[in-house]
Amino acid sequence: MLPHRRDVFGIPVAGLILFFAFADLMLAVPRIDLASSALFYTPGVGFAMDGQRWERVMYHSVEWLMVAVNLALVALWLFNRIARRTVLGFTGRKLTLLLCLLAILPGLLVNQVLKENWGRARPAQVTEFGGEHRFTPAFVYSDQEGGSFSSGHAAAAFYLVAVAAVLRGPRSGWVIAATLYAALVGFARIAAGGHFLSDVITSAFLVLFGYLVLRRLFFVNVSATDVQPRSAQDRAD
Repeated sequence: MLPHRRDVFGIPVAGLILFFAFADLMLAVPRIDLASSALFYTPGVGFAMDGQRWERVMYHSVEWLMVAVNLALVALWLFNRIARRTVLGFTGRKLTLLLCLLAILPGLLVNQVLKENWGRARPAQVTEFGGEHRFTPAFVYSDQEGGSFSSGHAAAAFYLVAVAAVLRGPRSGWVIAATLYAALVGFARIAAGGHFLSDVITSAFLVLFGYLVLRRLFFVNVSATDVQPRSAQDRAD
């Protein structure tokens, strides 16, 4: 008898089931995307929240945080290395995990592979919202050269959840705060007509799965709880 598998490459089976259930739902009822975007659309006006100050702040905050947070991570690792300290239990292996996650998921998979090649038109571009392109469901390839699927800003924002989990643990208040921030970024992109709801949720799933796979690869013999910072036991690489 085959052993019961609770995860696949570090991803819980329940998480994979949830993702495929979500994908099936969006394919079966694609109007969920149209209905959620319609909440922010006014005929003759467009997506009124597009260009609002708070929306622009959320949009650009992702870029600023990507630079600031990752420079801070490198600085923290250098400090631990030079001072032979273990602040937040942050090691070179954890730094490499996070930088690989950033490069592979938001950087390569979402922004270079999906957004550049999937072709899904953005909400503001489809005929239902005053545009000239046709609406296509999530997970369905389109030849319209749109950049809607999936959301690069949401993927980068959800990367910060992984940063918080590595630095402070998955049950910390920092993870909650980072998740709320990422959700707000996703909300801003939907409200501005830049992405559909499914684009944002897909990016969240992809970054989560990428983090779990990389955590398994980088800490193959370590339990999930042992990946969390323990300053008394972690050693700076």
